[in-house]
Amino acid sequence: MANVSIASNSSVYSGVISDEVPRLQRDISRLREQISSGTRVNRPSDDPTSFATAERLKTLGNELSRREDSIASARTFVDRTQQELDGMIDLFTKAREDGVRAADDTRSDEDRSAIARELRSIKDEVVDRMNSTQDGEYIFAGNRTDTQPFAADGTVNGDAPINGALDAIDGDRIRPIGKNQDLTVNVDGKALTQYGTTAGGDPKTITGALDNLIKAVDPADNSAPSGPPDPDINTALGEVEDALDHVISKGSEAGAIGRRLSTAQEQVEAASLEANERRSDAEDTDLATAISELQQRQTQLQAAFQATSSSQQTSLVNFL
Repeated sequence: MANVSIASNSSVYSGVISDEVPRLQRDISRLREQISSGTRVNRPSDDPTSFATAERLKTLGNELSRREDSIASARTFVDRTQQELDGMIDLFTKAREDGVRAADDTRSDEDRSAIARELRSIKDEVVDRMNSTQDGEYIFAGNRTDTQPFAADGTVNGDAPINGALDAIDGDRIRPIGKNQDLTVNVDGKALTQYGTTAGGDPKTITGALDNLIKAVDPADNSAPSGPPDPDINTALGEVEDALDHVISKGSEAGAIGRRLSTAQEQVEAASLEANERRSDAEDTDLATAISELQQRQTQLQAAFQATSSSQQTSLVNFL
């Protein structure tokens, strides 16, 4: 009777050990996966709360990455805008210097003709910069970035869809820079080229100011009756100075946009870093802890196998 009792107790003990073995094997498999993948939470069943947190942070990280790409693209666009405006500032500064030289009474007609040729070259380069592109898009075309905004003479492009209208190139390029925050990242064509209005209500343009200075300087244009009287050189020089001040102000606007983008980029990068760190805390494996736990489970499994084997041997003897 005692043998039967001992055998029964051994059978129960063997059953408990047998149930423990699969659990230990599952734990070992899970820990090995965590160590090899570097991720503690690979599926919702591993840790429902941490899995949900990691998924939310993953979504946030993807959104921040897209925002960072948008800001980086806008930064490239604004940097190119700043570059072109800086170049125009240099050109208008040179045009003003040429105008001052031409206004000197000691200059001969030959001198003024040479200065006029130089001024025409300056104007051509100004127009080239006004039609500059970045990644195939016209920088100063408002939101019509696939259409050249200005003709070769510096007037507004007369072809469709612009049709010679300044208002057709005054659109904004808007980019998201933060949560519920958008920023206009361009200096549009109308804002660039128009620096004032005449008494008759017509727009004063920066290329028009150069045209007037060229006419005032070039002695060939002073011969009646070829056309209306040429502008007074000092008056024309004043217009170029006004145009220069206007271009400088547009350069300052572009600089301010660039600084806003830099600040936004720093904020997004910081938020992205924090999101990644919090996601890592929620789902990544603590290797030292996982390795230690794996070793413990392997030791426990080995002991369980040995205990099962011993229990089975004892049970068999008691039935003999």
